[in-house]
Amino acid sequence: MDVDHARLLAAAVDLAPSRSTGFASCLCALLLVGARPFWKRMGHLDTAVHEGGHALVAFLVSRLFVAVRLERDQSGVTFSYGRSRGLGWLAVAAAGYTAPSLFGLAGAALLSSGNVTATLILGGLATVSLLLVVENAFGVLVVGVMLAFLILVATEGSPGVQLFAACTVSWFLLLAAIRSLGVLRRARRFSRSSDADVLGRLTHLPAAVWIAVFYAVDFYCLILGGRLLLDG
Repeated sequence: MDVDHARLLAAAVDLAPSRSTGFASCLCALLLVGARPFWKRMGHLDTAVHEGGHALVAFLVSRLFVAVRLERDQSGVTFSYGRSRGLGWLAVAAAGYTAPSLFGLAGAALLSSGNVTATLILGGLATVSLLLVVENAFGVLVVGVMLAFLILVATEGSPGVQLFAACTVSWFLLLAAIRSLGVLRRARRFSRSSDADVLGRLTHLPAAVWIAVFYAVDFYCLILGGRLLLDG
């Protein structure tokens, strides 16, 4: 029993990302986030997690009829019904731009502990849950592709491939969260209906303050998640 237990512990350590795996997956994620041809496709993942964050918090604060739409231009919207004021609505509005970084950090924490299987399972459960509330065909396509990718990696990938793919996705979410804030700042030149503007109206604080809060959360998650993925 002692020998078997030691072997299991050794296997768990082997599944944690090494510095080289963390660095290589970071470079891969940087390419996906930074190169325009890749971002045109991969940006939909960031939008899906953004809207999934809104939907999850809306469900947790007991808002009614959560439905999500994902559009071809990488925009999205989450519908829920309830009071349009109070802490619950504030939490829903704040969840979108912090969701990708928080999910990325959670993935990094699990991976640094050697829990690759748990990361894939939780990712699959979250994707299936999002698929249940997406109401338009393009959104179903996006989330369906995400789910198919997870299933393919989990069932056909070797442990090393699973680890690399999970690390890349974690890095991608951490980095994409920050890129999406740059998109938000540019979009506010033409529209004042963003999450930051909603929070501004709710709290009477300038939207710029909320954007700064989003940046602070996302950079903190990037630094902490990056340390976990690089140091194992």
